[in-house]
Amino acid sequence: MINSLKKLLKKETGQVLPMALILLVLGGLLVVPMLSLMTTNLTANRVIEEENSGIYAADAGIQDAMWKLGSGIAPFSENTTSYVLSETVNGMTVIVEQEALDPGESGYLYTIRSTAILNGDNVTPIVAQAIAGANFHWLFNNAITSNGDINLSPGDIIYGDVVCSGDFNGDEDQVAEGDIVEGAEIIMPTEEMLTAYYLGTFDDEVRADSSNYWPAPDVKPYPYGTYDVPTGYTYSNPYMIPWLYCPGDLSITAASDTYAKLNGNIFIEGKFDLSDKDVTLDLNGYSIYARFSDYPDCNADAVYFGPDSYLNGPGCVIGVGNVNFQPSVGQGWRLIGAEEVATGSTTELGDRFALSRFQADKKLEAAMTSFQVKCYRADPDAPPNYLKVALYNDNGTYPYKPTTLVHLDAWAESDNITISSWKPVPFPETELTDGGWYWMAAIADGDIISTRAVTAESKYQLSYFDGFSFLYDVTEVDFLDVPTKEYQFRGFTGSQEFLFLMSVECSTNLQPSANFYGSIAGNADVNLQPGCFINLVGTPEEGLQFPGSGTTGVSETGNAPPIINYNIE
Repeated sequence: MINSLKKLLKKETGQVLPMALILLVLGGLLVVPMLSLMTTNLTANRVIEEENSGIYAADAGIQDAMWKLGSGIAPFSENTTSYVLSETVNGMTVIVEQEALDPGESGYLYTIRSTAILNGDNVTPIVAQAIAGANFHWLFNNAITSNGDINLSPGDIIYGDVVCSGDFNGDEDQVAEGDIVEGAEIIMPTEEMLTAYYLGTFDDEVRADSSNYWPAPDVKPYPYGTYDVPTGYTYSNPYMIPWLYCPGDLSITAASDTYAKLNGNIFIEGKFDLSDKDVTLDLNGYSIYARFSDYPDCNADAVYFGPDSYLNGPGCVIGVGNVNFQPSVGQGWRLIGAEEVATGSTTELGDRFALSRFQADKKLEAAMTSFQVKCYRADPDAPPNYLKVALYNDNGTYPYKPTTLVHLDAWAESDNITISSWKPVPFPETELTDGGWYWMAAIADGDIISTRAVTAESKYQLSYFDGFSFLYDVTEVDFLDVPTKEYQFRGFTGSQEFLFLMSVECSTNLQPSANFYGSIAGNADVNLQPGCFINLVGTPEEGLQFPGSGTTGVSETGNAPPIINYNIE
């Protein structure tokens, strides 16, 4: 038997066919479930990939809304509660919807739904919540922001962006550097937000309930309508005004020349007034906040700075009602140069080295930081003209003459004279002596330097702009007198630190001939009277007392508010 099996196994003929048939049967049984499994896996992977792409697409809608909120742009208008992203994301259309908007003391609580749609089907919706209003530092990035119209007058000049929800009523050439945006949807801080914020800066030194403010024992309400600053204080030795909570109106006054500096915020339930010419007020990084308002009439001022008042930055001045800022010589100390006049003439100064003599302000205890020349261009479309400016010492005896440069680097150049107004020329910080006499000097490559018909100490010499350089010593240079005209040169000191003005419910008005360094905002119109100059300068690194501006400084435009809820449905 065993031998028979061995013989049979030794014969291989016919063994492959049964094995092949067996494998074929087994394979046939396995193919259908394997194909089904592969189909299921492919479908699942496609669905998962589509869901992931949908999540990313819907998230793009959330981030777009957050970016707008962080940039002060309302994602939704009064008439619409949804919008579609301008471009598809991962091949999907994204719809962003406002589910709820709840104004509160700390800001606007937005509930936003973003849905990715593919071939008409909702792929992935995301619902998120964020508070817009914790950060309003984006206001500092514009020279002017208005939730109404921006109204300019002849002779105004702006260096910085202007943004409004209404119309820009001015000549585009009056915005020398910056963009003009009209019809913007702007989110502005409310009275409730700012009141809660500024009360919060007192760190429980002022507490609020529904009807009264109860101060802590060490900080009492200031009971008087005026705050009298002692006299005799100076820039180098200022009088420090402490944190103040004022239940009524407040005016800052002094009996004679003095210098005061804030050492804390001022919170005023009524109106604020600074019209005393004897007080120079330094905000020192703090804020003045006045709650008075007669909205919607807006006939009275919550904040008033009278003509020739002096205010130095950096800092913020905010009124719930109108903010009326009319220091006729501008923000900061007026130092030197010609008075601003509505009309000026030009003489042929393109080949003329022109000088005007001046005396430094008796209050001067800081460096000159800004040099301006009044320019006129009959043809605004002509190519840019160029300026060179310098500062010379005076010989001190009659006949008065310029002598030497104040120091070797006290001269500068500037270009792009495009409009008829004061042209600021960057100038090195230059120390001057109180009451000392000096000469401002300028030369241009076109007939653009304005003059006015008055008797003044002015001189000139014929020179060619091309290749011209200021001499260190001009005592032996022959100058001609200008007996009946004064060249329109001027300089400032202590005036180029950032200042923020804002009306929460009404208008912000900048009065004639004001020079302003910083940013202006209004929840209604922003109005500039003739001859105003606005230059948007940088904020201090340590920040300001304002929502979104802390000890680390101001963040860049476009930072989104923190998301407090984020749900993928």
